[in-house]
Amino acid sequence: MVVNATATRRRTTKTTSRSRKSKPERAVAGAARFGLAARGCFYLLLAGLVVNLAAEGNRGPQADAKGALETVTRNPGGEAAVVAVAVGFLIFGGTRLWSAWDDRRSSPWRRTTTALQGAFYVALSWIPASYVLGNHQTGSNKSQHRVAGDLLRLPAGRELVAALGVIVIGVCANQVRTALTHEYADGMDTKRAPAWVGWLVRSAAVIGIPARALVFVPLGVSLIVAAVQSDPSHAKGLDQLLAKLSGEWWGVVLLVVAACGLVVFATYSFLEARYRRVLRAQ
Repeated sequence: MVVNATATRRRTTKTTSRSRKSKPERAVAGAARFGLAARGCFYLLLAGLVVNLAAEGNRGPQADAKGALETVTRNPGGEAAVVAVAVGFLIFGGTRLWSAWDDRRSSPWRRTTTALQGAFYVALSWIPASYVLGNHQTGSNKSQHRVAGDLLRLPAGRELVAALGVIVIGVCANQVRTALTHEYADGMDTKRAPAWVGWLVRSAAVIGIPARALVFVPLGVSLIVAAVQSDPSHAKGLDQLLAKLSGEWWGVVLLVVAACGLVVFATYSFLEARYRRVLRAQ
């Protein structure tokens, strides 16, 4: 009895110790999940802007990051929401970087892609942050043209811009591969969830991830064209690329399909916020 009682106390002590150590991790994980939920909200809003573009043409807000930020900040508490999104993206990116470094159980390739994802979200956090700080052109077509122009003026600038275009296309292709091979499932923990949740995760991933990727492939193509032509005006933003479709009936159909795909990806983002192992390099 004494031995059993001692063993029980030791297990209790170890459990309590693990619980105490996990509190900071739970806080970080919660912030990372907030970042994923913020991503879902952004793509829902972007989908709405795309539908508005299909219905009204260029008379509404831009269907890009700038248009989304303008739409949010026009409402009460909008700037606070944008700041929260920036913080969420920053923490999520930082968490992915930390996971890539700390998770020794995952393969080198998985840790590398996780680190790249983390770096992307850390950089992405600057867009909403700079908008709140007063740079209201951030995320716009003009901003993209200016950045492309600055890069083209650098030594080997054309090669750099072309490389960025290839990277964008490569990332989009890898996302499609991840969805079709169900590689995304390695990072999801739905074992204790109802069966319908697993079905919803699979459906949202297989549809939403490729849909989001295909929407952004033309951005990579436009960067390559800008490099070949040595003309930053060819580095078109998302709004410019989508606006070209709004003038034709088939273009409107494609815009509606793209908006539906973005809604599905937003749904997947919300599911990730709930079920993703955010502290693992998966």
